[in-house]
Amino acid sequence: MIPAKISTKERILNESRRLFFEKGYETTSIQDILSALDIAKGTFYHHFQSKEELLEEIAVQFAKEAHAAMQAEIGDLGSEGTGLDKLRRALIVARNWKKGKSEEVRFLLESLFSASNLQLRDKIRRKSVDLSFPLFASLIVEGQQDESLKSALRADHLTSIIFDLSDALGEKVAFYLLGRSKESEADIYDLMLSYHKTIEDLLGCPDGGLDYFSREDWSELAQLFKGGAVSAPSLEPLPLVANAG
Repeated sequence: MIPAKISTKERILNESRRLFFEKGYETTSIQDILSALDIAKGTFYHHFQSKEELLEEIAVQFAKEAHAAMQAEIGDLGSEGTGLDKLRRALIVARNWKKGKSEEVRFLLESLFSASNLQLRDKIRRKSVDLSFPLFASLIVEGQQDESLKSALRADHLTSIIFDLSDALGEKVAFYLLGRSKESEADIYDLMLSYHKTIEDLLGCPDGGLDYFSREDWSELAQLFKGGAVSAPSLEPLPLVANAG
């Protein structure tokens, strides 16, 4: 079978993703990308107006890959399990996907949490939420219908509130992982537990329904994202974080 031809835009995305990851976003120039691909400047600007637009496309691509992994897992479950079971499983898949790409996720955190990219980060956050919102809202509806989630609030309202909470937590986690927080590893873990408990209460699910991961799991995850050794994936879910990768 003849392999499918990769479009010029895909080549630019793939090579930029590699260069950004290896050299860093700030230190990679558009000329570096042009030289690596042996393309003209006009070809680049035909597809992307700026390096920032390119980073946005890469970040959205990451979000789409994680979302596709969650959708595939939920699709495989079919009618098995409750809405809560599927919600938990979606979080497990998202966590393990990020864990498997920890170095690339760290690159995104470093790039998007720089002072010069605040507007871009917010734009990407909105696109990421728009992508995942329908899936999580549908799982909450399913959980309300099968009574694994006891909340009587509207599913879209619950999803919006939970995403806002998760975004706030994700920012704190990101700053810790990037070494920009005065809080300790234990402080961040305790904060995660509080957020988890708040989200469980909002959903009306049993204590531990979203399955907190242990302090040891969090220490392993923190080491991994800070550049430690990679270990085998766990089946414990990451907090519902919209922006920490």
